[in-house]
Formats: sequence, C-alpha cells, structure tokens
Amino acid sequence: MTRDHRYRTTDFPVACNCRSAGECSCHMWGDFDEVAALNAMVDAFAAEMKAKLEASWRRKGKGGWDSPNWHPDQILAALREHVDKGDPIDVANFAAFLWNRTPGRDGGPGE
Repeated sequence: MTRDHRYRTTDFPVACNCRSAGECSCHMWGDFDEVAALNAMVDAFAAEMKAKLEASWRRKGKGGWDSPNWHPDQILAALREHVDKGDPIDVANFAAFLWNRTPGRDGGPGE
C-alpha cells in the first residue's frame, strides 16, 4: 500500500492530507490526525455558513437574527423547514441562531 494522495480533491490540512479516517490509506502508519481533520472540517463548514449569511444580509437585506421578537420556537420552526429543503448550511445557520437565543440549555451560550 502506498501513501500517494495526489488524487485528493479536498483541501483539509492534516499531516497525511486525508479528509477522514475512512478515506485514509496511511492510518496504519499513524499519520492521520483525526482531531486536526475534524477541526479543519468545522472551520471549512463555518466559513460556508458565514459566506451564506453575509450574502443573504447584503443581497436580500435580511436581518433580525438577534431580535428579541424572534422567539426560539419560531427559530426552531424555521430550522425544521430548512431541514426539509435539504441545505445543510441553512440548517446550521438556523441552529446557530437557536443556540444563540437559548442560554441555559445544554450547549447554549454560557454553558
């Protein structure tokens, strides 16, 4: 087995250049850093979230994500609606809005 990753199509900066343990053919040598790959994936996903939010706010004039008038139950309903639409970036953004508005719940700000 070789450690040739010339045909990689993603850009996750881990030592062996693999995106996940599942695609890594060199894990037997102990080169795969799962934590680094996980962190890189989260960073890439967060960048997509930010880009989509910025585009929505600039292009569509969206706002009010932090309005006290937007009740967490309304945010949860919007999140569920976007799950059905199938865009994981939108789902993550609504999940972030909900997380931001629910301090004291498991995983919310201040926990």
